[in-house]
Amino acid sequence: MKQRIKRTAWFSTLIAVLFLAFGCSKKNAGGQGAAKHVFKLSNVFTNEQPLNVTLREVADNINKRTNGAIEIQIYPNGEIATYKDGIEQVRAGAYFISNEDPSYMADYVPDYNALVGPMLYNNMEEYTAICHSDFANDLNKKAEENGMKVLALDYGFGFRHICANKPVRNPKELSGMKLRVPKSNLWIETLSAMGANPIPMAWSEVYSAVQQSVVVGLETSISDIADNQMGAIIKDISLTGHFCGTTCCVMSKKIWDSLTPEQQKIMEEEFLEGAKRNNERVALQEIKDRENLGKEGVKFHEVEKDEFRVLTKKVFENNKNLTPGVYDTIQAELAKIRNK
Repeated sequence: MKQRIKRTAWFSTLIAVLFLAFGCSKKNAGGQGAAKHVFKLSNVFTNEQPLNVTLREVADNINKRTNGAIEIQIYPNGEIATYKDGIEQVRAGAYFISNEDPSYMADYVPDYNALVGPMLYNNMEEYTAICHSDFANDLNKKAEENGMKVLALDYGFGFRHICANKPVRNPKELSGMKLRVPKSNLWIETLSAMGANPIPMAWSEVYSAVQQSVVVGLETSISDIADNQMGAIIKDISLTGHFCGTTCCVMSKKIWDSLTPEQQKIMEEEFLEGAKRNNERVALQEIKDRENLGKEGVKFHEVEKDEFRVLTKKVFENNKNLTPGVYDTIQAELAKIRNK
């Protein structure tokens, strides 16, 4: 009897752990017999940033439109799995929506690295247009073949710039500068090509690393500097715009296939509409953040972008995992967009 009780307790604990780790699908309490799907959505952004404000709206709208059959719980600030760990949760079939830079899917679909590659876009509108092109649609189909369903590619948070305590107007002034970067090969290769000495580091370590001069600064968006109160330690933002700061929302293809066609339609509509609202908010917020940082003594510097553009082209050329000619394909798409 004791052995049976132990086995029962162990089994109950296992079920509880799996429920917490992977969300759940259960019968809807509404009495309709429909399965209820509970997802966890994770990212590293603060609760107050436009991205999470918008994602909470998206979650509420989906919950209402599905009569409670789909619930999405938002976890900000890296509280649960993020970056590559988040993508692995998705591929493992978890009830999990990963909100990450699309480059984190590049282990399975390498050309996502090209989509978000350095020095490509002049504004968020260009990037959004690419995200709805045949080129991006082909990438998303390949993602599905690798167990990932992309709900949106264009939840932006502002272009990324060099943020330090001295201006960087050209590659010479960046030479050898120790800058924090995310733990991503694309970031490491790009900042190296630009002339910096990239130091991969968790976001939670950045503030103290700058204070203690472990790094001179970092590369991130203006709003990230403002939202994380870094105006006290970062006094120069050089407007390289080397990356379009963007995230995707991606879930398990297996779980996607378990949803009804109507639920799928609602999910797609709300995530795509949410991206539009988010990007409008980000643009307005960046104007305010730039003004407020200026009051804290932060200076903004224009840079020689063409010089950096020449240097970063080799990031595409040296990546043997990319489809040959993908850089030219993107440039051709951008030419069409710019000529409209």
